[in-house]
Amino acid sequence: MEGQERESKIVSLRPDAAFYFERGVRFLNRHDLSRALKSFQRAVECEPENAVNHCNLAGVLSELGDFEQSNQVLQSILTELAPDMAECYFYMANNYANLGEYELAEAHVVKYLEIDPTGEFATDADEMLDVLIHEFGGGEILRESRLRQQETSRDKDRPRSLLEEGKFYEASILLEKEIRQQPDAVAARNNLALARYYLGHMDGAILLTRQVLEIDPANIHALCNLAVFIRHQGQEQEEYKRLIALLRKLTPLQFDQGYKLATTLGILGEHKGAYQLFNQLVQYGDRHDPTLYFALAAACGNMNRLKQARQWLLEVQALDPESGIATHYLQEVERALSSGERLFLSYTYQLPFHLRAHSGKPAPASGASLTKLGAWAKDPSVRSSLYFALFRGPRQTKREALQAFALLGDVESAHVLREFIQDPLQPQDVIWNALFVLQQRLSVTGSVQVFLDGAMQSVHLPMADPRLLSWHPILGTILGDVQAVFAKEDVAMCDFARGIWLGYVTDVYSDLPKIVKRNVWAAALEYVARRTAGRLVPQAVVASYYDVSVSALSKAAHAISLTL
Repeated sequence: MEGQERESKIVSLRPDAAFYFERGVRFLNRHDLSRALKSFQRAVECEPENAVNHCNLAGVLSELGDFEQSNQVLQSILTELAPDMAECYFYMANNYANLGEYELAEAHVVKYLEIDPTGEFATDADEMLDVLIHEFGGGEILRESRLRQQETSRDKDRPRSLLEEGKFYEASILLEKEIRQQPDAVAARNNLALARYYLGHMDGAILLTRQVLEIDPANIHALCNLAVFIRHQGQEQEEYKRLIALLRKLTPLQFDQGYKLATTLGILGEHKGAYQLFNQLVQYGDRHDPTLYFALAAACGNMNRLKQARQWLLEVQALDPESGIATHYLQEVERALSSGERLFLSYTYQLPFHLRAHSGKPAPASGASLTKLGAWAKDPSVRSSLYFALFRGPRQTKREALQAFALLGDVESAHVLREFIQDPLQPQDVIWNALFVLQQRLSVTGSVQVFLDGAMQSVHLPMADPRLLSWHPILGTILGDVQAVFAKEDVAMCDFARGIWLGYVTDVYSDLPKIVKRNVWAAALEYVARRTAGRLVPQAVVASYYDVSVSALSKAAHAISLTL
């Protein structure tokens, strides 16, 4: 019985991975590398999925001088166990350096710094690079890495740059791609919502913003955007009130969050809250940033604290005297002080629209034409206004917007017009005008979808449809008059005349002269077409046929000839 009791107290010991790990560390501290190797091998056998055990094994192999075997273990960690274990690249770089494979060493240490530039071994990695470059003639891999990083940085910033330039369609394409690749990309969704908003797609903007808030309910940018979008839409008053109450209580922790919140409160008429936030940003931010001082001036002005606004504007003027922004608004403040009128200032640090259009000089009494875009063609407020004018403005405003897009002549403009010609709510003559701009000014070719004759259909550009000039009451008629004459002589001359006339109209499209006498221009077109084709007929003969003076024909013919 006594022997049985003693035997029942014996406990079976089954060493685990932790046991072998601790044992391996003890052997390492004694510099007993062979026993340390065996201990870490046993640890790997106990927990084959534990990447740290494999890494320790690779370290001992390296200490034993078995650099190739060490790298095989490290590579298996990256490919099978822990692809994000960046330190493996640093260890492999050391092994390759000991093997004399300096190019591979540079490649792996550069890879480590790309993945973890502030990691545990970043300082050692920089020192290794310095040795590899200056003592072993490396450096090309590092240069290629930096070029890749610059390109990646540009690609990452590209959507934001496009938004700032008002190229909302182009930004949308890149942002949609980013969201497909990273479904939880909050910043991309916020920016895409802004692009949708500027394009007038309010429902899409609100939907995207709600998606952001599902992912991150406390996202300040999304909360601010949603409040602006709902206010713009004029609906959901109760939700808007809840959002405003929430925005008033928020305390942003980052500068960009604070700036976004303060600007949003100002836009929504919460000027006191905007002032408090901007004041905090000035206290803790960059005291040399005129935009912050201007925002404070705007908040003060909108609260009717005009003398305080003047003081902040003087700060702006001292920091940025050349832009003329502070000078202009100081004049506005002085005018309000003397007249007793209320003053409302924008929170955007720029001159008013009409002054920007004329390089700081006041616009003529008739106002600035939408087509004179000049240096402010990249202004997102201009682009957004053009979208609104094209899709929702009266007929004449639509034509002015088309003239502006013709002047812009970029990829963004083509995207806008492609969408516009599919809108069943737009007048047919304006759709033909847009088709003319797409074909003649933007040089779009191939199949496009367009709503014509009550149905969506596909047309191929370039096209020869006579309705391409139907947006103007006389242009198509002039061409028809000339083609009727040529049809009796040589049908090929009809196409020749058409090409000349379309070329002329295209060239002067954004500043089309007023055509009073249709016969004068028809006579001029026929004369220029005959002369260009080598079928010269005296001006007097052509003028007589159309019953116009030779001098009038000559003047119009000269204008057409300038575009050949």
